[in-house]
Order: sequence, then C-alpha cells, then structure tokens
Amino acid sequence: MHSSSELVLASQCWRDVDGNAAAAMRYLDRMGELIAGPKQRSLDLLRLAPGMSAIDIGCGVGRDAVALAERVGPAGRVVGLDRSDALIAEATARAASLGLPLAFSTGDAQALAFADGSFDAARTERVLQHLDDPARAVREMVRVVRPGGRIVALEPDWDTVMVAGADLAATRAVVRHKADCAVAHGTIGRELRGLLIETGCRDVAVELCALTFDGLALADRAMGLADSFAGARRAGSVSADRAAAWWQALEANERAGTFFAAMCGVIACATVGVSP
Repeated sequence: MHSSSELVLASQCWRDVDGNAAAAMRYLDRMGELIAGPKQRSLDLLRLAPGMSAIDIGCGVGRDAVALAERVGPAGRVVGLDRSDALIAEATARAASLGLPLAFSTGDAQALAFADGSFDAARTERVLQHLDDPARAVREMVRVVRPGGRIVALEPDWDTVMVAGADLAATRAVVRHKADCAVAHGTIGRELRGLLIETGCRDVAVELCALTFDGLALADRAMGLADSFAGARRAGSVSADRAAAWWQALEANERAGTFFAAMCGVIACATVGVSP
C-alpha cells in the first residue's frame, strides 16, 4: 500500500472536507443510498445488542451512527467521530431530535482520544483508503474495543473497477490512475484481513461485495470515472486520442442502453483478542 509521488487528489479532498463541505455531504448521501446493502451487512457483523457501546470512525453525516444507536437502545452508547468540523456539525443537527444515546465529536482515526477497551464494537467505512497510516488506524480501533468485542471495516478496492465495451488498455490506464494516484491506498480492501490479523484479532472473516452500474452518470458519480480518465490522460499513461475514443465509447454504450460497469469492495470483521 503506497501513494504515488503525485498529489493523491481524492484523498486530499477528504482530508480537507471543510473546504467543500456541501459537496461532500451530497456525495455521502448519494453513496449511502447506493451501498445500503453492504452498509447493512457491516452493521449486522458488529453483533450489537441493547445496552452495548460502539464507535463509528469517519462517521460523515452520521447516518450509520444513528443506525448503531438504534440498535443499542436507550441503555447503550454510540460515538460518531470524524475529522471534519462541518460534517460533525451536520451529523449533530440531523440527530438532535431523535433522542438517541449518541454523541458526535471531531478526532483523528489514527490517534483516538479514548481509553483502552472503551467500546464493545468499532466500525469504519471508506476511511482507511484516505489515511496516511491505515494500519495505525486499525490498531487504534482494536485498542479502544474491549477483548471479545467486534471490529468491522468496509473499504473499496479500486483496482477492481471494470467497464464493458471499451478499449481494455485505456480502461486499465484509467483504473491504475484511480488506484495508484487518485487515492492514497487504492487497494486497501484486499489488505484488511492482514491488518486485522496483525493486531492479534481472532475470527477474522472477509466478504466481497460488488456494485454494478447500468448508467454512465451514476458510475461516474460513484467511481469518479471522468476524473480518473482526465488524470490518466494528463499523466500520459494513455494518449489523448485513445482517451477521447475511450470516453466516446462509454457515451455510445450509454446511448445504446448497453453500458455496464462494476467494482468490488471488502467487508472485514473480527473479534478483538485477549490482551497478553
């Protein structure tokens, strides 16, 4: 897992969300609907019961933290944490009238301000891909969960992006730009199992989830095809003529009703081991 020496644009944007918070909120709301199935599965794998406590790391606008709070009930406790002041303010406002055992705060996933064993469960989603040190963040998740508690992480693997009916070499150049240049850790999904095992967790299990798209506009919004296409062209990994033909093929497929694209994500879960 490493970043290109080129600026990792997508990750940099998520590290500086407050500079364009409104766009970030719109994106999070759209993606929340698009990946509702994997989200639900990640919540289920936490095995929460009434009275338990949980932390949602990188909580965004708070929709998943609300779902966690509904599961633990009035006797439970949930913390939603994000590095963005704007997103935390929005999450707090959205949840204010719900009467749930839920608090939001800003913080760093790589240095959690909680004591060891503070929670029964910890969850993160689409956050590790953007961090300087995702392994440290995983260690922090494990540290703040009690022995026997649960950890769940849901992350994409950008190297799995596929697009039908277009120049395969050009597609590969676009995908490589997304995985290697646009995101700090574009293949983090496949690394989750190893990261959890390295922390001493047990019962580590991994599931693959897939997103499919039958329209260019939605695929572009979810996967940033146009941005990756433009980046690959600027970097010279695909010629201008070949890049133009690639995008024209996608648009032609859209008009013909044959457009198809997909990508995979990984849900990893584990039980925190007993400290030596």
